[in-house]
Amino acid sequence: MEAIFTPTEAAAFTDLPPKRVYKELEYKVIQPVADVPRLSFAALVYLRVLKEINFEFSVTFRMNLYQRLVKAIENHASNLEIAKFFILQLDVITQELSNSIAQFDRWKSRLVTDPNIMGGEVVFSSSRLSVRRIGGMLERGESAVTIQEDYPYLSSADLRFALLYVKAYPLAGRPKKV
Repeated sequence: MEAIFTPTEAAAFTDLPPKRVYKELEYKVIQPVADVPRLSFAALVYLRVLKEINFEFSVTFRMNLYQRLVKAIENHASNLEIAKFFILQLDVITQELSNSIAQFDRWKSRLVTDPNIMGGEVVFSSSRLSVRRIGGMLERGESAVTIQEDYPYLSSADLRFALLYVKAYPLAGRPKKV
């Protein structure tokens, strides 16, 4: 079964603002996989293309681009010609996204969620250090060097993926009462 992604996961993996992902769903450029918004891998490729191009196209053009991109991915095409002299290297984009998702999933599988540790907050293995705390620090602009000085057991991959984690899984609702 093909992996599906929430809009916030898609935004995190493609490095787009969640608002942009929801805009593509609202204008029906991207077709969700289910009744609740879930996106296919092809949708992530499309969103990554939008990020890289960094140019605003009309809704009609984006719909056409998305449909052509989905067909090209289904046919395992390595390139997609958008216009004369404008060719997308789909194999490069799909490989990059696949690797990033696979690395993140491997990293995420080492995290610990235990109701007896930090109230069930997701923490790094063999610690009481919250992934959300580290990701939040990075989001607020704290340098990776400073964080690694304070927590030398964290790798650069831990820092990179902690930031991706807080973007992919934002807190919803009111803060917990202490």
